[in-house]
Amino acid sequence: MTPLTFSAPSYALLQATTQCWKCAKATPVTTVWVPSFVDNEGVEEPDDEPEIGGTAILGYIKALDLGTAAHIQAAAPWLKPERSETANATYWANHCEVCGAIQGDHFVRGVDGPFFPHDQAGVDAFQVIAGRGPLSAQASASQSGWMDLVAKRLA
Repeated sequence: MTPLTFSAPSYALLQATTQCWKCAKATPVTTVWVPSFVDNEGVEEPDDEPEIGGTAILGYIKALDLGTAAHIQAAAPWLKPERSETANATYWANHCEVCGAIQGDHFVRGVDGPFFPHDQAGVDAFQVIAGRGPLSAQASASQSGWMDLVAKRLA
């Protein structure tokens, strides 16, 4: 079992639409946003400090607590675990609803991807689905100034 070393007090699902790289059809994509987090990955010695961060989106999610996983499966069935040969890892990846191709985290979270808005209007375009309590995961976090705009939107 994969250890859940990443925790957040709450979460929200951000949904957008992108064009599939394979079939060129429009497809929904989802990312997990957190208001703050503690990442204990790599904390092995008593003097090791966890990474503590503010607003972030998760990427390369290898494992989730059961409640969060069930919520994602219900709200965003296209976001599911699968092996990516490009990333050489199995993680919760977005999939095209038309052809089933993985829409990789590098693409959807990258500078030209749907989860890198350049202004408030871009943030306002997201559909936001409230989470159901705290989150535990094995994942990486990406932080950027636009993520604070989501917090303001949820306030």
